[in-house]
Amino acid sequence: MRHAQAHPDTAILRWLAPALLAALWLGSGETAWQILPPLSLLAPLLYQTVRGIRAVDPALVAAGRSHDLDGWSLYRHVLLPGALPFILTGLRQGLGLLWLTLIALELYATPAGPGRLPLLDSVPPGAATLLLGIALYAGLSLGSGALVSALERWLLRWRPR
Repeated sequence: MRHAQAHPDTAILRWLAPALLAALWLGSGETAWQILPPLSLLAPLLYQTVRGIRAVDPALVAAGRSHDLDGWSLYRHVLLPGALPFILTGLRQGLGLLWLTLIALELYATPAGPGRLPLLDSVPPGAATLLLGIALYAGLSLGSGALVSALERWLLRWRPR
């Protein structure tokens, strides 16, 4: 059994080391901020999109082609609806990695910011600032997760639960 399946609570930490290593390679300037956050969002999104398109039943594609669907119309009416659950999974994973990347970048690559907030007062008596920084990122992460869940309910309303 893979480690990520046996210990799902630690699976997300696999992204942290490469993100910090890439931040070290790219430096603490704007380059890391311009490359790592979009990459952390787009990599799982693109991977899941390709996976979703490949998972569409070939019989559905053949049925679409028999109804004279090709090109964009085949994509819009057959492939996209079939791949949409995978695409939304990729969006959810990408947002999780995006928040981790932003926290890692702010801890390493900026002198100030919400990610640095917990470290500023990590020595007592600054527990309030520490908790505020943690709560800020937890709230932003939960909020983005709730938005994706709402988007999923709306876009996949045709799918039985």
